[in-house]
Amino acid sequence: MGFVVKWGALFTPSLTVGTLTGMSVIPEHVRVAFQVVEGTPIPLSAAWDRGYRVGQLALSEVADSEVAAWSAKVRESLQPEGLRIARPVRTTDGRYLMAGWRASHYVDGAVAKRVDETVGAALRLADALASVEVPNFAVAHVTKQASPKDNFVLADRAAWSEDPTLMLNTTVPPEVQATEKWAWALDFSNRLRHSWQPIDAPDQVGHADMLATTIFHGTQAPVVTDIVGVAHPHGYTAAQGMVDGLIAGVVDERITDRFSHLPDNDQLMLRGLLYRIYIHALSEEHDETVRATMEDVADLLIARIGKDA
Repeated sequence: MGFVVKWGALFTPSLTVGTLTGMSVIPEHVRVAFQVVEGTPIPLSAAWDRGYRVGQLALSEVADSEVAAWSAKVRESLQPEGLRIARPVRTTDGRYLMAGWRASHYVDGAVAKRVDETVGAALRLADALASVEVPNFAVAHVTKQASPKDNFVLADRAAWSEDPTLMLNTTVPPEVQATEKWAWALDFSNRLRHSWQPIDAPDQVGHADMLATTIFHGTQAPVVTDIVGVAHPHGYTAAQGMVDGLIAGVVDERITDRFSHLPDNDQLMLRGLLYRIYIHALSEEHDETVRATMEDVADLLIARIGKDA
């Protein structure tokens, strides 16, 4: 799971596009393992990893088995206040994954332009995650960019590093470093580094993609469909959601004032923005609009941090 989708597409009102004929899109041994009923698979949105709904199950392929299995284990028993969690479905022999696929109980809802509510939900999720042990993958060092899934880990480590240049130079392939997009990202991130300050707060488990995985249905409590585990201070999940909402253009900049009481919020948002900058540079996405909105968010944060200096 990652926020490298088209920003506008994330908030498209109609998120289900047609149906597929037959069940061939989901391998038979996967259907048997998860006891999937007969029926036509219906494509789902990015909130469900662009998987498929069959009956009351949502199935999707996973990019990283370790991360997906961890998410399922945490979601199975997590009980945050005022927030629902999409519960995983185990295979007949008790596993969370089968041949690179996972399943969850489907819940009605869609990603919505309700960013303030999502931020509030993020804080409650962080409260519940505070007692969860930080997984090894959330703190492991990155030695090379071996596959697209490494982009998110590399971007996360770089955003939180006091000096990311050496790490990026030794892990990012030369062909990526030679691109105009990479040059833009480094120049942009270096400008932000002047506002980067250390954060004196303990790390805990957080969620790196709250906005893209929180769905709403009327007045019911929101649902989190997945948890992308990271190790950062308590307010990070909320701050990343604010940054993503600003980049997507679905919330006003005054959200920074509405949540200014949160400890280290501007610095957490700065790291959240750096995370998205690095992901954008490492991905195959070529959206000039995203660059422009990122620069607007940067101007906002630089001004806020400078005012408080």
